Amino acid sequence: MKRYFNIYLKVFFFMSVLFLMLSLIVVRRFDVTLPFARISYGIFVVSAFVSLTLWLFKLEKGNSIINVILGYFMLIPGILVIRNVYGNYLFRLSSLIYIIMIAIGIIYGIVLWIVSKKYKQQVDDLNKLIEKQNKS
Repeated sequence: MKRYFNIYLKVFFFMSVLFLMLSLIVVRRFDVTLPFARISYGIFVVSAFVSLTLWLFKLEKGNSIINVILGYFMLIPGILVIRNVYGNYLFRLSSLIYIIMIAIGIIYGIVLWIVSKKYKQQVDDLNKLIEKQNKS
């Protein structure tokens, strides 16, 4: 749990900066004031979802593919909370949120491919070392 809160603290900082920038964009572009409580609530909730996603992704127990899929599903509510916080000001098209989720899925797929490739390389290297040690 200590590791999760460490991740949450870092994610909370970056989400605060991101939400500040998004709020400035909405205020400048649409000349609308957004309620501070709604934005703060959004930062807390989205940070919780994103940090849970990162925690699941870094989890060494269990199957890594299942952890990545669960992490992706934990990220979807965070995107929906962002849509609820900024409403139609930021997401004019409702299809934009689905495009964002697809882009995140593609990024996760690429990351999963890279991680599995590294993992297989490490397993091969360790097997070679074990064989070399058994021969001598």
